[in-house]
Amino acid sequence: MAESNISCVRKEADQNKIADYFQLVEENKRSFQKLSKHLSLAGNEVRLKILWLLNQEELCVCDMSDVLQMSIPAISQHLRKLKDQNMVDFRRDGQTLYYFVHAELSAYVKTIIHELSIELKLEKVLL
Repeated sequence: MAESNISCVRKEADQNKIADYFQLVEENKRSFQKLSKHLSLAGNEVRLKILWLLNQEELCVCDMSDVLQMSIPAISQHLRKLKDQNMVDFRRDGQTLYYFVHAELSAYVKTIIHELSIELKLEKVLL
């Protein structure tokens, strides 16, 4: 791959600022990776709906299946992906599993879900 000859047009580079930010990015590499995975998973419409529903209250797979008009196996697949990344967890009541948003879910993703809830409430009021 050819090296780029694009040059920066700034007058002067603040080497201290660059070094500080470089260090911060390096120190937070794992956090960036985790958040990137969470955002990638939440970027799927079905999983975003599941996260929004579970942010309202814990639900079983059957409830989510009925609400989203999807098969139980399809919902279970999405839940497995979310659980694998510690975005959701469950509790057992007899044979029924009740899912909820995991405490480790990043604050940023929780904020997105909260903002979505506000937007949905506003749309309902405006209709």
